[in-house]
Amino acid sequence: LALYAGYLASTFVARRWSKVLLMGATAVLAASWLYYVASFVLQDFSLLEVAKNTNVGLPWWLRLSASWASAGSSLLLMSFLLGLYIFAAARAGAAINALRISTAILLIIGASSFFYGTFDTLSEPTIGGGLNPLLKSFWMAIHPPLVFLGYAGVLVVSLALAFVDTQALRRLMYIAVGFLFAGLVVGGYWSYVTFGWGGYWAWDPVETAQLMVFVAASAALHAPTALDRLKRGSFLLAASSVFLALFVTRTGMSPLHGFASPGAGGYLLLALALIFLLAFLRDVLMAKLGGGVAWGKLVTFLTIFVAALLLYGSLLVPSLAVAAGVNVSPPQMDDGMWFYNPALYLLVMVTLALAPLIYMERGGKLLLVYLGVGLAASSAVAVAAYMGLFAFSPKSHVLTNAAVGVALVWSALGAAVIIYSATRAKSRFQLALRVLHIALLLFFVAAVYSLPFAYNRAYFIDLFITPGTSAKVAGVEIAVEGYSLGLMQDMVDIYTVYRNNAVYSYAQGGLLSMTNLLSQARPMLEEALRRVEGDLLLKALFDAAKSPISVGDVYMKLLNGSSLAIRNATFGTYVTHSGGGLIMAVYLYGQPAVALGDQTSLQLAEPCVVRAGSLMLNISGTVVVQGSGGYAAFMPMRVVASASEKSVVLPLRLDINLTLYYMAKTPGTPIYGLLDVPYLDYLTNIRFGHVFLQRFPAEVPSGAYADVSLRVAGARGDAVVRYEVNGEVSGIHGLVSSVVALSRDLGDVYVAVFTPYIQGDLAYYPEPMIYYINHILKTRPPEDALRIATLLTTGFFLDQLTRASPDAFASLYTNAYLEVLRLAYSYNPANSPAYTEGIHITVKEVPAVNLLWAASAAAVLLLFLLAVIKKR
Repeated sequence: LALYAGYLASTFVARRWSKVLLMGATAVLAASWLYYVASFVLQDFSLLEVAKNTNVGLPWWLRLSASWASAGSSLLLMSFLLGLYIFAAARAGAAINALRISTAILLIIGASSFFYGTFDTLSEPTIGGGLNPLLKSFWMAIHPPLVFLGYAGVLVVSLALAFVDTQALRRLMYIAVGFLFAGLVVGGYWSYVTFGWGGYWAWDPVETAQLMVFVAASAALHAPTALDRLKRGSFLLAASSVFLALFVTRTGMSPLHGFASPGAGGYLLLALALIFLLAFLRDVLMAKLGGGVAWGKLVTFLTIFVAALLLYGSLLVPSLAVAAGVNVSPPQMDDGMWFYNPALYLLVMVTLALAPLIYMERGGKLLLVYLGVGLAASSAVAVAAYMGLFAFSPKSHVLTNAAVGVALVWSALGAAVIIYSATRAKSRFQLALRVLHIALLLFFVAAVYSLPFAYNRAYFIDLFITPGTSAKVAGVEIAVEGYSLGLMQDMVDIYTVYRNNAVYSYAQGGLLSMTNLLSQARPMLEEALRRVEGDLLLKALFDAAKSPISVGDVYMKLLNGSSLAIRNATFGTYVTHSGGGLIMAVYLYGQPAVALGDQTSLQLAEPCVVRAGSLMLNISGTVVVQGSGGYAAFMPMRVVASASEKSVVLPLRLDINLTLYYMAKTPGTPIYGLLDVPYLDYLTNIRFGHVFLQRFPAEVPSGAYADVSLRVAGARGDAVVRYEVNGEVSGIHGLVSSVVALSRDLGDVYVAVFTPYIQGDLAYYPEPMIYYINHILKTRPPEDALRIATLLTTGFFLDQLTRASPDAFASLYTNAYLEVLRLAYSYNPANSPAYTEGIHITVKEVPAVNLLWAASAAAVLLLFLLAVIKKR
């Protein structure tokens, strides 16, 4: 940074040294960035960012990717790339003022990286906290660098072109836009193959920001020279869009991207966006339309320019609101589809409708014939689609089908015009430009056709396939040949870099609340346990609450002289509230021989004696019928139960000790499971809650996985669903599903594989999570195992715990923790839901999606080709 400051100063006072200083600054910047990256690859854990984003055992390419995974390190990457583009722009003849502004921006962004703790150090030993589970992908090594290569290039070259327009600078702009478009598409593909929802675009704010920069840069490249200040202003808008995009990434607007808070560096980025926006507005207000502007060029520029303004405005307003402390998000997901899609669709339709004017510079009769044919054909297709005569995407809205049909008609007509104009191209550059437009048109067609299938979850078919069986869907046979669970081999530190976060805070508070609650309950619970275990009658009654007893057919003589037979009856007890406390009552459940109405009261003429296991039941008085139809519940108002020469009258009021015993044995109560795990001494010890953080067992296996061996259309492959503990501990959750995309013609058969879930009373838990905690309970000392389980339970329930009222927090936490412990302690892989319920697999077809990827790859290559082909 000091060298760049020196270079900036030299442009004012010692121009002869500027070139040397710029070369030196670029070389030192490259060396310093490589040194920073080497800290990640070689795992220098004395650098806090390395400790936060890597761990021992992480592959080298993920360690490399981790060097741009955080807010500060991504700005450092941006600074490095800005330096490279400044050097390239200087060699391409950029004006000195443009270089000065770009260098000042580099200094600001480089300095702002310090606000995010990019170079903070760590003095404690650690093996690393691990990379965000969602970022453990090959595409993490590709997508962010491509996007930042685009951002940095658009920023520097737009500023240069705002001062002087040269072919060399335009070539640089083609390269920058190519990188940015590649980053956009790779990001979409990453989402497509990672999240299991089948989509590649959902108007996520960060995706929208990247598109905004691409569109703004494209608009500037299309600005006719005769537009004078408006052309210059369009380049300034492109520069402003880069800062706005960087700010959006740092606001938390996006559920998939971004960082928790903008921070000082983030607000600085927004300020820079506003400065360049004001410069853009100044040029717009001072713009004068020169003569000789071809209508086709003007239409092309204006349609792209309006799209850029739409995207820019939709992100600027929420960004200003966030800066003012108001929690607002841009349109995204369904809202984004309804907001952005129609507007951008109409703008593309305008360009296609005016294709002869744009590509052939011909209006008049040819244009009228073209419009007439297009309007007639598209109207016919739209009406047919609206009337339901055919559907491009059967489960989508009729307007969507009509829009797809209209887009296909105009795209075919537009493609014919572009191809014809390509045959009459006067230079290789113009030919390449036409082919680029054909590639982008194919991209548009593929997006319009595939997006309804990709985005809409209604196209998914849900399958549950047990290992060793198969199912056929969409003409593809999917077989599950095997299923296994295992632990990941690498280790991760879940304490050193996480201990001050929300998960630890709630874990500490939850454990203190739980141990305090259970320590008070323990003496009463132990007294009740001794009483029940020493009294066969009480024990039998409590057991019947959990496991009803079959008693065969029961016959009752009624006061009206008739008899009632209850076929296939079962006896059980239940506990309910009554008069400020709990009472235990009795029920019989079976099939009455005659139809009875709900809430019918039956009066017994004489006691009805029923044997239920070791219990003898003497039922007398009133019996209330609940339910009607084939089976009903019979609720006696008085029962004398006897066993082992003892008897008790039911309903029986439970004292506080027996109430606690019942709760410990009954699902759905806060302390259910407490007596089913061998950790009572720890869980009822207040000291255990207080020393939670002392000598915390930091190093643990990084996670568990479920490996599903698949055969899809005869091709074998493994779908691995990962559960990573650092994701749970950091509060973002650690479960990552697995996707298999089978190419079929121009589309895919999209297969998403999910882990089986273990059912609890509060939640369904991913089986790898329960498997992992089971392993920890078996292999670690109890105190350490319980601490780790506390942390993972808190991470899993973090959303509910943050919303819980203070009065409900202790009960919720105790219930959640005991449930996880109970399920994990009793877990047996042989009884996996995979074998009883099947493995959840969702399948859908996504047509034309491979055309989308192919067309985008061609477009990127052509953008790079334009950078090396001479214009004339």
